[in-house]
Amino acid sequence: MKKIIFISMPSPTLMRAPGFGGGGGLFTHFREGEYIHAVQKEIDKTPLNWQFTSDTTESNIEELMESGVELLVLAPGLRFMFYRKNFDKQRIVFLTTMEFMSNDVRPVMRKIREREDE
Repeated sequence: MKKIIFISMPSPTLMRAPGFGGGGGLFTHFREGEYIHAVQKEIDKTPLNWQFTSDTTESNIEELMESGVELLVLAPGLRFMFYRKNFDKQRIVFLTTMEFMSNDVRPVMRKIREREDE
């Protein structure tokens, strides 16, 4: 099963503790589950073998890469606050605020189809 991880907080950096700043703060935290559920529901309608879950690594790219994650979905506002190291940026979905707030699954589903077609 291929993994998709939803990133809701910026990568930890000097002077910024994990969990603070970026990613919409509480706005993202309380909507995260709804967005993940909406996308997983759409995935389940297809014969695709993907699982969409929330990040448990505090945005640690090394741990994410070691776990074999196929796609990363970043919450609005994290485009320049997430350290991707050598992770292929073609495997990252940067959500807009409108996509996230309206549970628009199209950006993630489009990226899944691209990965399946390769």
